[in-house]
Amino acid sequence: ILYLEDRRFYYHKGFELRSILRAFNRLVSRGRVSGISTIDQQVVRIATRRFERSLSRKAREIIMACILNLHLSKRSVFDYYVHNAYLGYRMQGCEVASKEIFGLRASELNEKQAAFIASLFPLPFPKAVYREYISTDLYPLTDPNDLIEFSKNIAPRWSRRIKYRLQLAQQAYD
Repeated sequence: ILYLEDRRFYYHKGFELRSILRAFNRLVSRGRVSGISTIDQQVVRIATRRFERSLSRKAREIIMACILNLHLSKRSVFDYYVHNAYLGYRMQGCEVASKEIFGLRASELNEKQAAFIASLFPLPFPKAVYREYISTDLYPLTDPNDLIEFSKNIAPRWSRRIKYRLQLAQQAYD
């Protein structure tokens, strides 16, 4: 999760100046901004349930993430994130996602399955794929690649993106 979401999590105090500069470059070059939130900022967003896209919300998140770092350990922040992040339709946190997708507790997942769950943090499991998946005789699949193949016709863009993120996540194990 840290490899995909916030590699410098244990080195910053709630925000990353690098990320803000990178976001500004993306805005200038691509005309859109994404991927600048630290895990701490995402915890603030989850806890406050404020999801609108605005500079004022982002500024509040940065301030609150810095305050959060003064009062909680990084481990506590990370645990909250892992157990409360939205990972897809009807899935809050990795324990629920592991049970819903693979029929296993998070601690029982193999490396490939764990990498798939980690990939859901930036790319949550789509509702259409979930509904189709749980209603098939294939459920639960054990290989994430089979699940990605299954989703190709239902959510082709998501399946391409999650396949790439899965590959990145698996690199963390190497």
